[in-house]
Amino acid sequence: MISSRHIEVFYHIYNEGSLTRAAKVLNVSQPLVSKTLAYAEHKLKLKLFIRYARRLSPTPEADILFKHAADVNQQISKFNNIAQNLVSDPSSTINVGCTPSLGLGLLPSLLNKYLKVHPDTKFNIVNLQSLDLEDQLKELTFDMVICFNPNDSDLFKKTILHSGKLVLIASIDSAPKESIFKLARIKNQPFVKIKNLKTNAAQNNLDDILKKEGIAINWIAETETIQVAKAMVEKGSGYSIIDDFSASIYSDKISIHEIEPAIGYQICMVSNKEKPLSVSAQSFIDFLENLSGNLDQIVKN
Repeated sequence: MISSRHIEVFYHIYNEGSLTRAAKVLNVSQPLVSKTLAYAEHKLKLKLFIRYARRLSPTPEADILFKHAADVNQQISKFNNIAQNLVSDPSSTINVGCTPSLGLGLLPSLLNKYLKVHPDTKFNIVNLQSLDLEDQLKELTFDMVICFNPNDSDLFKKTILHSGKLVLIASIDSAPKESIFKLARIKNQPFVKIKNLKTNAAQNNLDDILKKEGIAINWIAETETIQVAKAMVEKGSGYSIIDDFSASIYSDKISIHEIEPAIGYQICMVSNKEKPLSVSAQSFIDFLENLSGNLDQIVKN
């Protein structure tokens, strides 16, 4: 019959709908992909694809086989990932994905505390936005990620490290007088907007909440990072809304105000259930799970 390599080639041709694109994904030549497909069809005694113009259309038989090919390809990916981990010495290197703000405000404290007990551990840290981190986690790139309000997925194991609320931040010179700021008032103020600022899953992100409340903000700048928003606020450009955890780190340079109605968020550690973990990676995950709910004390110390 055919080998796992033939199944892998079939899987990517089906996914890409093109021999050329499949060859690019597999990092081989297009003629080799074409030859491998022809061999598989010959051995299976089945026509798997029909060519329409420049696109390959799968046959009904291919549709049935693809469901099983997907399972095989997943196992191949797992095998290759384990082999790669063995080559890169996973016993001492832990791959961590983290949002930029948490990478500055939280992760250094966590790593320092862990390294006092496990001094020989090495970390590879990548900073991305939450949605990008989740996509990379699905591809088994990281051992774990630390981010705001990850989406629910059957692939993920999620540990809530911290629960908090969003707050309004303003420059000290132009801060509102009240300690609790009514959200509706934000429409009258210059606003520094953070893209896709995630809140508790049931509430989606801040943009969705503002739209639901009928609040059209007067935003003067839009950024992906809390640090840029905070820097602009500090200079007096306008107000912004960020998480209270990050705000507490910058509290000596900005004015912080609760928001009414309250908007919650979570900081989570997420791992992929299908990711083969080294002993060191599992040890760090266990360490983070034991710290759940005590992040404020970790940063202050």
